[in-house]
Amino acid sequence: MLPRSTGLARAGLAPARTGLLLMVAKQPAVSAFPALTAGVATASDGSDDLEQKIAATVAAHPVVVYSKSRCGYSARTKSLFDSLGVEYHAVELDKAADGAAMQTALARLTKQRTVPNVFVRGSHLGGNDATQAAALSGELQKMLGLTS
Repeated sequence: MLPRSTGLARAGLAPARTGLLLMVAKQPAVSAFPALTAGVATASDGSDDLEQKIAATVAAHPVVVYSKSRCGYSARTKSLFDSLGVEYHAVELDKAADGAAMQTALARLTKQRTVPNVFVRGSHLGGNDATQAAALSGELQKMLGLTS
């Protein structure tokens, strides 16, 4: 919420969201995220198979979007890749038999429970906000080899 002294909150103007987006876009490049590999540490509760399945999927596709079919944020992320002409592999967690368990495994691997959960060239990018910010800054296009 904006400070009352600005008068913007009383006037119904809310530039804070735009300012936040610009702040996110100015964060360091997304390449700081470590690559997800098949050698990740796994839990001993039987989730090894799911984590290996995730690692194999991420290794097999240049872009992977773990999403839910009715999630607006997931739709925006997939729409962004469509607009860039980038093919992506979507895993709809709400339609997969092991979707809930896979989302838990993703949370363990990435420390992110929400969807979409995006991987580009083996590296965890993040969710919709991080993906949109990376596109806005041009970092996503660099990661995808669309620009130099």
